[in-house]
Order: sequence, then structure tokens, then C-alpha cells
Amino acid sequence: MKYFFMKNKLTIVGLLFGSALLHGQVGINTPTPDPSAILDITSTDKGILCPRISLTSPTMQLGSNPNATGLLIYNTGPTLDSGYYFWNGTEWRAFNTSTSNNNGNADVESIAVMGPLTATTDNGRAGYAISITTPDGKFSVRCFIPTGTAFADVNLQIRNNSASTVDIISNGHYLWAGAGGYMQNQLRLPAGAWAGDNATSSQSLIDATTGARIQTASTNPYWADPGVYAGGMPEQRIYAWTTNDGNDKSFYKMYFMMGASTPSSIGNATTCPSGTCSTTKAFFTIEQITAP
Repeated sequence: MKYFFMKNKLTIVGLLFGSALLHGQVGINTPTPDPSAILDITSTDKGILCPRISLTSPTMQLGSNPNATGLLIYNTGPTLDSGYYFWNGTEWRAFNTSTSNNNGNADVESIAVMGPLTATTDNGRAGYAISITTPDGKFSVRCFIPTGTAFADVNLQIRNNSASTVDIISNGHYLWAGAGGYMQNQLRLPAGAWAGDNATSSQSLIDATTGARIQTASTNPYWADPGVYAGGMPEQRIYAWTTNDGNDKSFYKMYFMMGASTPSSIGNATTCPSGTCSTTKAFFTIEQITAP
């Protein structure tokens, strides 16, 4: 009797499998998968849960075998912003709002981050920050204050997320009752570390891989002007950059602003309980333009 029962189960499974092969479709929770789909999953109260992985770089391989083009995962952070990513054959790309211009000559991707400063110890210095990563994962930008520093003294910093140094062409401006800015033909960024130009404009190389321009346990670099406040009120920041590599087709534009209801308050455990500075709010948006 037991043998007969198992035989019938195997027969039913075989019929289902044969049907899937015959029609080239699989339905889960539906006897009639949509004819346009190879896999049709039906549910009214459940979703699909992708593998959750912490990506440590935009080119991270998940195992000993090369990543398959089209691979989909959910990145849990913290190196790259959390969210869904797919492998495009050479790097992990985040799912973001993407449009093309009318002529189809460029791919434009935008991403935005908004929220309070939160506790961090990145690059060995404790403080409070909020960050954003470019859609291609190659650069990150953050605003940061060391513990014990006033919210109004937040600095903007840039990080090159690749495994080697990268030179960029950079232009950063700040707007308040007046305006100012800093420009570089060649700003050299360290690999995987926060850095800045420390308010230096130059036609020649600016090396941010050593000294006060790279974030360590004792430094606090800044990209363009230090502090994002002027006269106790928030500035606007507008930045543009690309690499010095003539073969690189990507260009980045960033807009930033931060405010605090108590800008003179010091960032510490009292003003930022549980690591969140609730009286602060920062906004980033990055537009990445990639030419064909």
C-alpha cells in the first residue's frame, strides 16, 4: 500500500513537470500562468524575498564562480546604499529612477537621500553623518561632524569606492547671501576612504591620499568650503565631477542642503540619543549622466 501511494505521488509530480516542459511555463499558486510569463507567482498577501547580501564593493564577486549577468540581490549595506542591485556583467548597479533624453544619446539616473545625521565610526573617527552613493556605486558623498562638534560645522566629504586611487575633475559651489566655490583639474582620491580638497582650487594635482585631506581618527577633511552654515543659516551646495579618464563616460551632479533647529548644538549622546540626531535633516540628490 505504501509503495502504491508513493508511486502515485511520483506519477502526479511527473505529469506536472511534463506539463511545465510542454508549455514552457511554471505557475505557483495558480493553475493558469500568464501566457507571456515563464514563471507566474500569484499571491494576495506575500511577496518574493531576494537573497540579502552586504556588498563590500561595486565589483564584489559572490562566490568562486563569476557573477552571472542579470543576477539580482538585495544589498543590506553599509558600504553601498541598501536596496535592490543587479549585476550588469562588470559591476553591481542599483535600481533607481532612470530616464533617457529624447535623442537617446545619454542615460540619466538620479538618486536621493533625506534624513537625520546618525552615529558612525567610518575611517576610524566617531561622529554623525548621512551619506549617498552614485547609481553606479563608484562614489559616495557624506556630510559629517566628529563627536563634540556643532551641527552647523558639518563638512561634506567624498569617497572613491574603488580598490585604487582615482583622479577627478571637480567643481563645488556654495550659495548663501553670496556665493563661492573651489575647482580642481586633478583631485586625487584615496581608495575606500573619505576625503576632500580642504577648500583648495588648483590647476595642478591636489593629492587627497595623505595628510589632512584624508579622513583618519584625528582629521576632518572637507570638500569645498568647511561647514555648511553661513551666519547661522543653511547654505546650498552644488557639485559636479567626473574622472580624468578619457574613456570614462559618466558625469555626476549633486545638490545638497542641511538644516538643524538647533544648529549650535553639539553632536553627542545627549543631542543624538540612540545615535540619531533628530533635530537635523539633510538632503542629497545625485544625477549621473552616462554618454554612449
